Amino acid sequence: MAAEASVMGRAVHNTSSQATLLIILSTVMTGFSLLLIIIRFIIRFILIRDPGMDDYMIICAIIFTMGYLATEFIAQANGMGMPMTTLTLENMTDLLKGVYAIEILYYACVTSIKSSIVFMYNRFAISQRFQRLCIATNVLLWVFFSVCIGATVSQCIPIHKAWDATGMVKGTCFNSTAFFYFTSSFNIMTDVWILILPIRTLKKLQISTSQRYVLFGVFGVAGVATAMSCVRLYSIKSYTQSTDPFRDAPLVNIWSMVEINIGIICACAPALKPLFSPLRLLGISKPSSYSYSSEPSGFSKKGTQSSASQSHIVPESTYAGRSSGRPSPTPEEFELDHERPGQAV
Repeated sequence: MAAEASVMGRAVHNTSSQATLLIILSTVMTGFSLLLIIIRFIIRFILIRDPGMDDYMIICAIIFTMGYLATEFIAQANGMGMPMTTLTLENMTDLLKGVYAIEILYYACVTSIKSSIVFMYNRFAISQRFQRLCIATNVLLWVFFSVCIGATVSQCIPIHKAWDATGMVKGTCFNSTAFFYFTSSFNIMTDVWILILPIRTLKKLQISTSQRYVLFGVFGVAGVATAMSCVRLYSIKSYTQSTDPFRDAPLVNIWSMVEINIGIICACAPALKPLFSPLRLLGISKPSSYSYSSEPSGFSKKGTQSSASQSHIVPESTYAGRSSGRPSPTPEEFELDHERPGQAV
C-alpha cells in the first residue's frame, strides 16, 4: 500500500504507474500538437495570410486540450490512480470535480477538432452538394455538443451532488454510464462519417497521384483516431464497472488524450504542406490581387480578403487557358497544388 503522510490536512501519496504514464504521454502528445498548431498559425496567419474557420477551430481545440492536461496534473496531485483507501475525503471530492471538468473539456476538444476538419473540407469543395453536406455535418456536431454539455452540467440535481464523495447530499443523478456509452458510440459514428465524407470529392481533385496518396494517407491515420475512440469506449466500460474508479481513472484518460491528439495531428497535416515547398511559400508570402473564383475565367480580382473557407477548386479545363506568365499562386492553389493537364504523376 502507498505510503501516506498528512500535510495541512491533505494526503500525500506515491504516484501510481498508470497516472505517471498518463501525465508523460499527455504532456508529450499535447506538446507536439501545440508545436504543429504554432507552425500552422505561422503559415496561415503570417506567410499565406489566409486563415479560415478551420484554423480558429483547431486553436480552440488545443486550448481545451491544454485545459484537459492541466486538470490531469491537478488530479495526479490529489492521488489519481491510487486506491481510494489511501485518499482523504478532500482528495476524493477534488478528483470528482476533476472528472466533471474533464467530461466538459473532452466534448469541447473532440467537437472543435471535428469541426476544424469539416471546415477544412470547404477549402476544396467543388460542388454545392458537398458544401451543404459539410454545413449539415457541422450543425450536427454543434447540436450534439450542446446536448452533451447540457446533459453533463445537469447530470445531478443539485449540481454539487456530482462531486459528493460522502453520499450525504440529497438529490438525484441520471444514469451517466448509459449516457457515456451513447455519446461515445455517436462520436464513433461521426468519426466514420467525416472519414468517408470527402472520398468522392478527393477523387475528382486535379492533383497528382502522389499527392492523392498523401491525402488518403492522412485520412488513413485519422482512422487510427477512430480506432482509439473504440478502445476508449471499452475503457469506459471498465471504468464504470470498477469497484475503485479513483484507482482506474488513468486508463480512460490515456485513451482520451491519445484520441484527441491524433485528431489534432490529422487536422493539421494538410495545412502543413507548404513546409515541403519553401520556394513557392516565399512566392506567395506577398498579398496577391487574384483569388480563385467559380467564374469560367478561373481568376477574379477580389482582393486578398476573400475567405479561404469559401474557395473553390478551378476545374481542370480552366488551366489550359492560362498564360505562362500568370501571377503567383494564391493560398488555395498553393496548399492544394493542383496540376495542369499533363503534369500529373
